[in-house]
Amino acid sequence: MPYVEVKDFRINYEVTCDVEGSTLLLVPGFGEQIGNVEYPIEQCQVFANHRFRVVRMENRDSGYSIPTVSEEQIKPYDLKDLASDVIAVINDLGVKSVHLIGASMGGFIARWAAICYPEKIQTLTVVMSGSGAGMQEDGPQMGQNGAERIGGYIERRSREEHIVWNLDVWRWLWGDEYPFPEAWIKERLGYAFDRAYSPEGNGRLLQALLNTPGLWDAQKTISCPTLVMHGGEDSAFPQEHGEAIAKRIPGAELWLDPKMGHIMHQEQWEEMASRVSKLAKLTEQ
Repeated sequence: MPYVEVKDFRINYEVTCDVEGSTLLLVPGFGEQIGNVEYPIEQCQVFANHRFRVVRMENRDSGYSIPTVSEEQIKPYDLKDLASDVIAVINDLGVKSVHLIGASMGGFIARWAAICYPEKIQTLTVVMSGSGAGMQEDGPQMGQNGAERIGGYIERRSREEHIVWNLDVWRWLWGDEYPFPEAWIKERLGYAFDRAYSPEGNGRLLQALLNTPGLWDAQKTISCPTLVMHGGEDSAFPQEHGEAIAKRIPGAELWLDPKMGHIMHQEQWEEMASRVSKLAKLTEQ
């Protein structure tokens, strides 16, 4: 897989579907890596069927996006730094700009990329992400249950313990309306554990979430066509988060699926790709 070096890290990415078309860059959520639960190859192919060249990346401290210095030398970072990693990938791809999708924590990163580097982002899709309101701001906050579950990712467990624990987290995230593919998720979790298990990296990512200024006001400056995709069954960021994001970003379109949990369900992939393609066409007019 190709990678690009930034300060203290190498950022891993993959051209998953190399078709002729506009580049669609997928930014994952907290601790997710290529081949885990988010953005499976089958979903990428649906995007490719809509004439997108699909690129998946791994945030720093996740998967193969590993430090290039010793643990003691890693300097504190925040989500704005992860947004600059997105831009480093775009530049390494040799394209001027991309259509950007960010899921969960990736939705925070993608918004910062659109704010700080607007010339690099043609369209933005924010999926199942938090409102961006700081603790002292009048906007939806993540609940205690969600915060505790994220905190659980920094604990080191055996392979078997991790899969059992993480499967329970995904069941909680999934919601009750769409079928829960337990066997497939267990297989993905085992694959990801064997590929790159790093609770220490998750700890630094958690600190980055806490270190980053809120998006509550900053996202008002996003100017590219934007789609906000959110679910009524989202247990991590309930639907008022999606509604708040869509209200804060000028001209943003809100797609609220009452059956969607904190995941892009297979049943949504075709409509999602169609909506992102429609959004992309706005930049061609």
